[in-house]
Amino acid sequence: LYWGIVPENLKSKAAKNLYINVLEKDFHIDTGILGAKALLHALTENGYADAAYKIASQETFPSWGYWIVNGATTFYENWRIDIAKNDASLNHIMFGDIGAWMFKGLGGIYPDEKQPGFKHIILKPNFVEGLEHFEATHISPYGKIISKWEKKKDIVHCTITIPVNCSASFYFPQNMIYKDQKGVSSIKLESGTHRIELKKI
Repeated sequence: LYWGIVPENLKSKAAKNLYINVLEKDFHIDTGILGAKALLHALTENGYADAAYKIASQETFPSWGYWIVNGATTFYENWRIDIAKNDASLNHIMFGDIGAWMFKGLGGIYPDEKQPGFKHIILKPNFVEGLEHFEATHISPYGKIISKWEKKKDIVHCTITIPVNCSASFYFPQNMIYKDQKGVSSIKLESGTHRIELKKI
């Protein structure tokens, strides 16, 4: 799913099977290093962002949160604290792609392959259950890109900053509406700071 190998007509089935596997693991990560890089992205990009966030915010073994509640301030080489502290690196990038997922999966900041260097920005934030607000800032070659959102009841307040001489396509979930415009799933943004309110349908 993550590397685009699954045929288009089988993507939804493969994503559902992945989600079922995640349910069986009680939202704990159960992969090797390559799977850890792909898991959160594959879920998020195929309609299961809430599940990805549950895995990312899990605090029992094995998980990133388990490291944190046990005093970690870096990425360890092993999920098990005892092994990591006695016979593994305590500053390792192997399970570090969760950081990139936060920018993409939560902040929704993606480059546009047709206009490299974030000249045009793809924005697809996910307003996941269990998280009330989020902010991501990426310093692109053209300047700061900021994707910030906050939930207030049925309204999500978004603040988006696009660098000078850049543009963006802002996509929002199917269950949300912008300015009572039904059937609209994206809007175009020019440079500057934009305040956008999305309402749950």
